[in-house]
Amino acid sequence: MYKLSVHSVKPGMVLYDDVYNERKELLLKSNTELTADKIKMLIAEYVDELTLAEPDELGMTHYKHLHSSDHFQEFNVVYNQCLVHFGKILRTLDTGLNLNTDKLLTLRDDIMCSVMNGEQLLDYLYNMMPNENEITYNHCFNCGLLCYVFAQWCGFPKQDLDTITLCGFLFDIGKTKIDSALLWKPDKLSPEEYQQMQHHIHLGYDLIKNKKVPPRVINVMIMHHERCDGTGYPARLKADRIDPYAMLAAITDTYEAMTHPRAQRLALTPFQAIRSFEEQGFQKYGAYNTKKILTRIANMYVDRYVALNNKIEGRITEVHEDALSRPTIFSKNVFLDLRQYPDLEIIRMV
Repeated sequence: MYKLSVHSVKPGMVLYDDVYNERKELLLKSNTELTADKIKMLIAEYVDELTLAEPDELGMTHYKHLHSSDHFQEFNVVYNQCLVHFGKILRTLDTGLNLNTDKLLTLRDDIMCSVMNGEQLLDYLYNMMPNENEITYNHCFNCGLLCYVFAQWCGFPKQDLDTITLCGFLFDIGKTKIDSALLWKPDKLSPEEYQQMQHHIHLGYDLIKNKKVPPRVINVMIMHHERCDGTGYPARLKADRIDPYAMLAAITDTYEAMTHPRAQRLALTPFQAIRSFEEQGFQKYGAYNTKKILTRIANMYVDRYVALNNKIEGRITEVHEDALSRPTIFSKNVFLDLRQYPDLEIIRMV
């Protein structure tokens, strides 16, 4: 890769990195071939410099491109430093010390300052390898970050975002008190083991009940496994009795867990995760916010390459509102609308 002033680039050159404007809005994606009109648009948006691909870098998959980029490597460093501090803060919950919520919010801000926007954060988190020794803290940290992003996407008031972030960081901390052998058991849990797992809600409550946290953090911890149709636990509450923050946490918890590896399975692709939500029914999690979040996620991957379960690879060209998990793929000069091919599914992001 190499850098050039926007005034020196020429049509036919190919972008190595995504390009954003000063408002952190995505203008052009990596691997885009520049045209005269695109260059004029970048100049009009006051973009000064572009990172361009060398000839031997053309055709790199997004995965390889991302993992070789300086920005992703820098994010990795910041993320892992913040994760260490996050773990240290949560481990104080066993002591008589107050929980340093201001420091938790500073960690969130450090992460958000290291990415361009929420979409880039999701992309980076999906492509990171979890720390096997810190998977529970990984999950809690990611959930706090994603709750913050998803709340903005759903239009939650700005003044609520700090509390929502803390809810995301803390709702699953009871799992730090669950036996790791049970937590990461590769086989299906027995009814007795499942009951023990559900107890993480009460263990988490015991950890923070005497700490200075916003009351809604307690609500979310207790309610994040409730479902709008009354099929959740511990109280089988229905939508009108569930804190909206808890339903946001439920979406976040489920999506984050599905798109990261667990003892019994590999990470699902974002589209496999979306399909799971579709099969369960969006109404379980609150249809409005669930649809809004998953639509935003699906649209992140337009122009990205994916692999199907029939070994075909292709580029996503269109996302469909009526079936978010089944976009249209362009491969070998043919458009495949996955809505018309029920046996095909996206199994890998390329």
